[in-house]
Amino acid sequence: MESSRPGRTRVTSVSLRAETLEAIRARAGKQGVSSYIEEAVQRQLQREAIDDYITAAEAEHGPVDPAEVAALVERVRAHHAAHPGGAGSADAA
Repeated sequence: MESSRPGRTRVTSVSLRAETLEAIRARAGKQGVSSYIEEAVQRQLQREAIDDYITAAEAEHGPVDPAEVAALVERVRAHHAAHPGGAGSADAA
């Protein structure tokens, strides 16, 4: 199967529970299991990088104020409500 993903790929072996693999196959469709898993792992790596960034920022500047975060989330939601269908209109918050 030809890959449309940029970058080099390598073949590896990964063990998954049977029910996990079946769920992946059911969702992956024509995309294929390898592409589905690649995308899922990339999302997880991004989440972990963001967590690392937040940890470093909080170590330097102190913890984030949950009230400030909630206020910013509301501003983003209000913006998206006022500008439906715009670039990045998917639930960004």
